[in-house]
Amino acid sequence: MDSRHPYSHSSSYVGLLNSQNDSVLHGNFPYESFPSSLNIGASEISPFSSQQSEAPTLQEDTPVERRERRKWTPADDEVLISAWLNTSKDTIVGNEQKAGTFWKRVREYFAASPHAKASGDKRKHLNCKQRWHKINELTNKFCGAFAAAERQHSSGQSENDVLKVAHEIFYSDYNMKFNLEHA
Repeated sequence: MDSRHPYSHSSSYVGLLNSQNDSVLHGNFPYESFPSSLNIGASEISPFSSQQSEAPTLQEDTPVERRERRKWTPADDEVLISAWLNTSKDTIVGNEQKAGTFWKRVREYFAASPHAKASGDKRKHLNCKQRWHKINELTNKFCGAFAAAERQHSSGQSENDVLKVAHEIFYSDYNMKFNLEHA
């Protein structure tokens, strides 16, 4: 061990912690002379203080019933994409609407679809917005992987081969499988 650098036996953070732990165990800890009788968590509040001596007790209500999480199916995704496309291409309203209004209209379109009526799906507009952004993000990333696979395309490869290479590129870049082919 170098005397100029007492922690130089390991350059990593873990090595530094271990060397400090060793010095505490061997009695080189400079703060041992301080009394440990102090109870930092306890406080003595003067009876004339304006502070409360006890924390107010919270009401013991029954937990709010959580709605069961419902997964998005490929059919749900297709209806949501259709709702987004039809709402965003609306020439009457156009882009003269706030984002909240837009996603409420998408949810209304989604809820009015025969698929959502048949399944009794009651999704909120924020659920639709979050799912749309997830679909959009992943499909854009996959489009980039597919473009890279097309650049690597050699003669004799079929479209299925290119698609397989695109899936491999997507997995290597994002460490997850692309499962939104329906989108």
